[in-house]
Amino acid sequence: MNYYIGEAAGKVYEFLADQKNNEATISKMKKDLDLDQNFVSMGIGWLAGEGKIDLAGKGERTKVRLVDEIQ
Repeated sequence: MNYYIGEAAGKVYEFLADQKNNEATISKMKKDLDLDQNFVSMGIGWLAGEGKIDLAGKGERTKVRLVDEIQ
């Protein structure tokens, strides 16, 4: 199962990297990614745990943004 969650995290990361300002809402990702909605959520959780994304907002309108690598 961890393999599939890691794969989902990679797809979420690549999707965000392709977006304007490196961000998108959770609802946009669930709509546009070719993933089960639960795996989108798990991928977001994986990336958040690694400190690679920031979350702002509430519910499906929550914006997910890649964190700048250089800090």
